[in-house]
Amino acid sequence: MSGPLAVMAVLLAETAVGGTVVTLTSGVHGVVRRGFLLLSGLILTACAWAAWALARAAVGGAPTPAQGRMVLLLGAFAGLLAVWQILVLARAAIEHVVGLGAAAVGVVALVTVALARDGRVVLAVLELAAGAFFLGTALFGLLLGHWYLVERRLSNRYMVRSAALYAAGVGAAVLGAVLSAQNPTPAATGFSPFLAVPGFSVLLVVGLVAICALIAGFVWKLAQEGGRSIQAATGMFYLAVIMAFSAELSSKIGFFG
Repeated sequence: MSGPLAVMAVLLAETAVGGTVVTLTSGVHGVVRRGFLLLSGLILTACAWAAWALARAAVGGAPTPAQGRMVLLLGAFAGLLAVWQILVLARAAIEHVVGLGAAAVGVVALVTVALARDGRVVLAVLELAAGAFFLGTALFGLLLGHWYLVERRLSNRYMVRSAALYAAGVGAAVLGAVLSAQNPTPAATGFSPFLAVPGFSVLLVVGLVAICALIAGFVWKLAQEGGRSIQAATGMFYLAVIMAFSAELSSKIGFFG
């Protein structure tokens, strides 16, 4: 399992798992309107289903037992996210419990992705966890910032909390960059020839994460000011998401060797 399909499957799985965990544990549940859970949940569900479809295509018709478990768990995670969204839409009392259950299955699914790689399993789990947290906090901050246009009276402390989570996500990205340096250089097939140059992808990750760290400082300052500054912080989160995805793409091109 390698190539562009595998890399995109990993990125989307990280986004779905990290975004779900952050959204359901950040303290906004029960505070913001239900529409925010629908906005976030539908995006995360789409990412989860896309990750499952790409992983299934990447392993082909004869998957190994580890790859089979990975595809199965990714499918279960995507299915549970869809059920969670139905319950949110129906205003069911158990929707939060189901959402947390889906997040737990997603974490297990990421572990199976690590197990599908040959060797260095512990490092693979840490690398995926760091990437999931990084992407999840970036996406959560972007969506929450937009939600302030809907709930104008929402306290800015949740945006400040989002900024703090993103700063922690950047710290996790630093760990991910260190771990990605242990991965083999990818073949040029299917990627830019520059990414196949030994060490180039690592340097690219470092540079992109450094930009994310700079963005985190601006977001923190703007979030604390509140008011119209939250719109400016949301604009910075656009850059954060772009840079985060670019960094993770560069980081994961050698994940499966």
